[in-house]
Amino acid sequence: MGGRHGVAPVAGPEGTRVGLRVIWISAVVLAITAAAQFVVVALTGSAALFADALDNLGDVITTIALALAFLAARRAADQRYTFGHQRLEDLAGVFIVLVIWTSAGLAAWGAYRKLLGAHEVSAIALGMGAAALGAVGNEAVARYKISMGRRIGSEPLIADGRHARTDALASVAAFAGLLGAQVGFVEADPIAAFVITIAILAIAWDASRHVFARLLDAVDPEIVGQVEHCARETAGVMDVGRIQARWAGRSLYVSLTVAADGELSLADAHGVAEAVHHHIIHDLPGVAQVDVHVDPWAAHAERAHPSTADHPPVPRDDHGHPH
Repeated sequence: MGGRHGVAPVAGPEGTRVGLRVIWISAVVLAITAAAQFVVVALTGSAALFADALDNLGDVITTIALALAFLAARRAADQRYTFGHQRLEDLAGVFIVLVIWTSAGLAAWGAYRKLLGAHEVSAIALGMGAAALGAVGNEAVARYKISMGRRIGSEPLIADGRHARTDALASVAAFAGLLGAQVGFVEADPIAAFVITIAILAIAWDASRHVFARLLDAVDPEIVGQVEHCARETAGVMDVGRIQARWAGRSLYVSLTVAADGELSLADAHGVAEAVHHHIIHDLPGVAQVDVHVDPWAAHAERAHPSTADHPPVPRDDHGHPH
């Protein structure tokens, strides 16, 4: 989650600038595409093209929501929001998946009405041209959003890119439905709209999984492994204990416990913690904060904190290990 497949996310102000540039460029492209398609829908009466245009309009709405979240996330931390406002980007991801689900419902309803009632499609060639425009425009936007979303570690931007990819597939389905209508199979148009709906539902489910996992503080296990590797490779660290990490927007917060020689002075133990901190900051781009607790090595293997170990209680597995 964030920085997938070993790609280091671009964090901080530079990541925000990149994200905002992607968002505004995408919004303009998709707004032009959606507007053109709605005009053609009015001329053709195509159910499939209507579903496609709805999807494009949904992308414009979610893109604007992302822009607002990126802008709000730039606000500095204060005494009330001590971690800053980056979590707004994750909340924007929730809004995005809700819009995707809504567009699927509207597309399904439109297709149902057209399939059961009298349905005629006119100006089919114009409709096919609009569908082709949607396919090209959305695929270009999808690749741009997904690529840049991975670059800056933004799960909502990646989710929005998947939505745009659905729109590209929807445009292909709309084109196929109109082609069927062109050769006399008028029902092909609402059937294509149902196919588009199924594609939207698949992307909605996938995007929901990623977005809600981020809200539940899920991280790629590879990140935990990298944190442990950084700590173990740091001079003075004799063992590594608990490691926790979570994303807030595009910022990664890390907390871990290490063991060092119990005979070290307080200043030297602090130096070990600082070295671990420095190592992690340099090896994991996107890290906003690292909290390192140092235990004396002699006590680390058993209970270094007997008076606080169970306050508050920590959920443990069958072997007694904390979750």
